[in-house]
Amino acid sequence: MKGFRYKLFGGLEGNAYYSVIMEPLWAIFGGMIFFYQPLYMKHLNVTEVQMGFLNSLASALAVITAFIGGPITDRFGRKNTTLVFDLIGWSATMFIWAVSQNYLYFLIAVITNSFCKISYISWTCLSVEDTPEDKRVYFFSLIMIINLASGIFAPIAGVLVEKIGVVYAMRIIYGLGFLSMTSMFLIRHKLVKETELGKKLIKQHNQFSLKEKILDYKEAIIYFYKNRVTFLVFFILLIGQLQMYFLYYQSVYLKDVIGIKESLTSMVPGISAVTNLIVYFLFMELLRSKGDKDSLAIGLFLHAVGVILLLLVRPKGYIILLLSTIFMAAGNLITITFRETLWNNVIGEKERAKVFSTASGLVALISIPAGYVSGHLYNLNPAYTFVVSLIMFVVGFIIAIRIKRIS
Repeated sequence: MKGFRYKLFGGLEGNAYYSVIMEPLWAIFGGMIFFYQPLYMKHLNVTEVQMGFLNSLASALAVITAFIGGPITDRFGRKNTTLVFDLIGWSATMFIWAVSQNYLYFLIAVITNSFCKISYISWTCLSVEDTPEDKRVYFFSLIMIINLASGIFAPIAGVLVEKIGVVYAMRIIYGLGFLSMTSMFLIRHKLVKETELGKKLIKQHNQFSLKEKILDYKEAIIYFYKNRVTFLVFFILLIGQLQMYFLYYQSVYLKDVIGIKESLTSMVPGISAVTNLIVYFLFMELLRSKGDKDSLAIGLFLHAVGVILLLLVRPKGYIILLLSTIFMAAGNLITITFRETLWNNVIGEKERAKVFSTASGLVALISIPAGYVSGHLYNLNPAYTFVVSLIMFVVGFIIAIRIKRIS
C-alpha cells in the first residue's frame, strides 16, 4: 500500500501531500465555474466590456494584495495566512457569485476574490518549502492534473444548464462550491504544519515596517533582474497571466461564433480533462526526463498550435475544434507544470515569499489594461482576442528556447 502511494504521489510527504489530496475539493467546482462564468454573467446582463473592466480591476487589486502578500505570509506564517485568505478570497466569493443579481455583485466579488493572491503566495510556500527540490515537479504536476482533469465533471454542469438554464445551474454549482471549498480549507488547516523556514521568519518579522518591506521589494527586483533565467521565467509568467484575459471569452465564442449550444460547450473542458489524464499518465515521465526547460517550450508550442486551430474552426467544424481542444489542453498542462517548477527552483529559499510577492504584484500591475482591452477587442471582432493570445504563446516559446540556451 505504501509503495502504491509512493508511486501515485511521487514520494510526496507532509504539507505537499496534504495539499494534493485536499485539492479535489477545490478543483471539482473550480473547473466548472470559470468556463461557464462569462455565460452566467451575460445572462445577468453584464456586457463583454464590463467583464473586461472587472478583469482589469482584478489585476489592479492584485497589485495591492500581492504587495502585502509576502510580508503578511512572513509575519503571520504560511499556515494561518493560507486559511484566513482562502476563506475570504474563495469561500466568501463563491457565496457572492451564488446569489449574484447584477453587475454590482460581480464587482464586490472581484474585491473579495483579490485576496486569494495572498493565499496563493502563502499556500505555495507552505506546500513546497519542506519538499525536496527534485520532488517539486511531482507536486506541481499533480496539482495541475487534479485541476485540469476536474473538467471531466463539466458535462454535469452542461446537463444542469440543459435542464434548468445557465443562471439556476450556476447558482447551484457556486453554492456547492462554497461548501466544498470551505470544508477543504478547514480540514487542510488541521492537517498541515508551519514550515521550518516559516517558523524562523515569523520570529524575524514580528514587527511590520513599511520601509523595510519596500526595501525587500527593491531587493527582490534586483534579485531577478541580476539572475537572467529568473528574469526570463518571469516574462513567461507574465505571458501566462496576460493570455488568460484573451482566452477568457472562449465559452462565449463557442456559442456566439461557432454556434454550439450552451449546454454542449461543457464538452470542451470534458475533452480537455481526458486529454490531461492521458498526457499525465502516458507522457509526463518522459517530459520530466527531458527537463523543465525543454518541456516548457514543448507546452508553449502545443498551446500555440491549439489556438491556431481554434481560429480555423467554422460552424459545425467539430473535428478541428476537437483537435484544437486537445492541443490547448495538453499545452496548458505541460506549460503550467514546468513553468511553476522552473520558477520555484530558480528562486532562493529565503527569498521565495518576497520574490513571489513582488513578481505577482508586477504581473498584476502590467496586466491591468489587459482585461479592458480584451473586452473591447472581442466587441470589435471575437477572433482578435485569440490572435493576441497566439502572439503571446509564440513569444513565450521564443523566450523558453532562450532560457535553454543560456542555462
